[in-house]
Amino acid sequence: MTNEYTALAKFYEDIIYDDKYKLWMNYIVKLVKENTLGKLGLDVACGSGILTRLLKRNGFDVTGVDFSQDMLNVAQEKSYNEKLNIRYLKEDMRSLKTLNKVDFITVINDGINYIEDKYLLKTFKNFYNSLKKGGTLIFDVSSPYKLKNVLGNNAFGDDGDNLSYLWLNSYNDEFKSVDISLSIFEKQGDKYVRFNESQIQYTHEVNKLSEILSSVGFNVVKISDALGNELKETSDRILFVLKK
Repeated sequence: MTNEYTALAKFYEDIIYDDKYKLWMNYIVKLVKENTLGKLGLDVACGSGILTRLLKRNGFDVTGVDFSQDMLNVAQEKSYNEKLNIRYLKEDMRSLKTLNKVDFITVINDGINYIEDKYLLKTFKNFYNSLKKGGTLIFDVSSPYKLKNVLGNNAFGDDGDNLSYLWLNSYNDEFKSVDISLSIFEKQGDKYVRFNESQIQYTHEVNKLSEILSSVGFNVVKISDALGNELKETSDRILFVLKK
């Protein structure tokens, strides 16, 4: 896996966190509360720990897991500053193993989009084996529509007083993937310092994911858009709630 979020980690929450994101994370916590009786969980692809910290503040004994050490360093620092005692582990979800089975696993905000088709079955088996009987898996993907038509071959950017970024995308129709190139400019004194980040996200269709999940042994509780509404052809996100 090459998407290690090295340059982006420091600036991640400054770029993505807003009221809409907060609403989304609160909905995920609501789903966890509604679909699990236990408190022990894993927040996989936790990034800077936005959801991890929110779950902890809501009374869950959650461990954050991510492939990027830089992201984990940021997550640990933010948790410490908020006086939250959270354990963070550097692991690849494609080879995830747990000593103790958990009540729930969350994988939110594109974590599964970084997994190639050939690793999906193994990844979901790892989640299944890490859950207690009756445990809950909640994950989402950016939809094929979003990757092709919203990200696609488009460019995004923002020019702030102390932080600016330029986000360039290139859609690969052969591999159904998006190559993402991000340049971040941070003001340091009287000059700007540039940081570069490259990512690849892969499209995953609902039917394909459903077949794999069923073959692993998961039972579908709900498939919806990001906030629990009925999926549409133009929905940006696809959210799965599953039971072991």
